[in-house]
Amino acid sequence: MADQPTDDDLKRAIAKLIPTVDLQSTGIKAFIKLLSKEFGGADLKARNKFIKKALEEAINAMSSDEEDSNDDDEEEEAAVEAKAKKPKGLAQKKKISKKLAAFLGKGDTMARTEIVKALWEYIREHNLQHPENKREIILDDKMKEVFGCDQFSMFAMNKYISVHVDPFKPLDLTTKPKPEKSKTKRKRGSKDDGKPKAKRKAGAQPPYRLSPELQLVVGGKEILPRPQVVKALWVYIKANGLQNPENKREILCDDKLKAIMNGKDKVTMFNMNSFVGQHLVEKLDKSAYQHEDDADADAKDTKVAAVVKDEEVDDDDDDNNDDDDDNDNDDDDEVDEVEETGSDTEDED
Repeated sequence: MADQPTDDDLKRAIAKLIPTVDLQSTGIKAFIKLLSKEFGGADLKARNKFIKKALEEAINAMSSDEEDSNDDDEEEEAAVEAKAKKPKGLAQKKKISKKLAAFLGKGDTMARTEIVKALWEYIREHNLQHPENKREIILDDKMKEVFGCDQFSMFAMNKYISVHVDPFKPLDLTTKPKPEKSKTKRKRGSKDDGKPKAKRKAGAQPPYRLSPELQLVVGGKEILPRPQVVKALWVYIKANGLQNPENKREILCDDKLKAIMNGKDKVTMFNMNSFVGQHLVEKLDKSAYQHEDDADADAKDTKVAAVVKDEEVDDDDDDNNDDDDDNDNDDDDEVDEVEETGSDTEDED
């Protein structure tokens, strides 16, 4: 394991990293990881508090306008070389918004480092840091006019600045969670948890009223959803043998297809759908079209209901017949009983 750096080593490394890192997209954890690489992968988790404080001080130092006029020869040569090179990253000047330009009063093109420095000068001059938490900036009326909020942290400030710097990205304060990596690799061809993926419910797409040209190709149907249009097109193409035998991806248009495909003699299976959109002339409510699967299901349900009803009628008839048989048996028993009673009476006489 790499040796732990001293506090001074950390401060120097932080100062070195800041100009090369986009603080807008790099969080404190990512910054610490970059810092760890500077020291051969040293574990800096226990130094988090110190690193955060040192980072805050380094960012605040960017607002300082103190310059050392007595540089040695090596520093002067490095400065000349830096000026000769085209600035990149945060040092590159970009177009800024009119609001920010009017607020800072330093032109309409500025480097992000210049913007941050100018803002910190203003913040310190007007004492806008929260007295109990220096990382929080309490905006005055002029800053509210530019950034549209009451306060932000020193770490979130760069996101607010980005709104006013070319390419003028919209404000996004959300943090994107990293997707969790699966601990066990899933074998190719295997299904998750042994469960098949649920099929998309039929009829989920809105139907469209079709152009007369498209109706001729899809079997005269006036209303269809886009997936059914594509399906019907392929039925027509295969039924009429319109695929190029040497290249199945090419469709050789007949007169009916040419009317849909902007008069082209041939199209590919990849760009074919781009011509279909202009023939979907009107988007309709889903109730305007009943999917074939749904219609078949309704017909099947109706048929089943009819069969069940017939069976119920048959059951009623059987029950009635059973009742009649019971009544007949009761009558026979009564007759037998009367006959037996009569015979007993005769014997007594």
